[in-house]
Amino acid sequence: MDDSTHEQLVRDLLKQHVRLRAAFLKDPRYDMEAYRFVCEAVDFTCRRLDGCRDISGRQLLDGICDLAVERFGALAHTVFGHWGVTRTDDFGDIVFTLVEVGLLGKSERDSKADFHDVFPLDETLDERFRIDPDDLILAPHQETGL
Repeated sequence: MDDSTHEQLVRDLLKQHVRLRAAFLKDPRYDMEAYRFVCEAVDFTCRRLDGCRDISGRQLLDGICDLAVERFGALAHTVFGHWGVTRTDDFGDIVFTLVEVGLLGKSERDSKADFHDVFPLDETLDERFRIDPDDLILAPHQETGL
């Protein structure tokens, strides 16, 4: 990586950090990590949908849940709770705050209502985190000698 590419990368990261901070200051109900995670979830969701950049609220919520389960496992809803997120509506507030600070874009048909009470967040996370018993490696039973 040459110096100019490195400098541009540093500037871009700094700009993103400043905008994330602006989002947090605009609506501090949510931890700054929640704003960062939603940005990552947008990228994650777009990659899953073959790189499209226009995703619906429902598609993003599905991506958010899938990424959370992948990253945090059974603790996903605990992490979200720590960040102040308990409902799908909270993600709508985060998304539109990120739009206001210029980190995300939106189309005319996008609305906060797209995130309103879409599904029960905790139940959905729990349903998506399932352990397949066939994937478990169990130690062979050893006799106790009793």
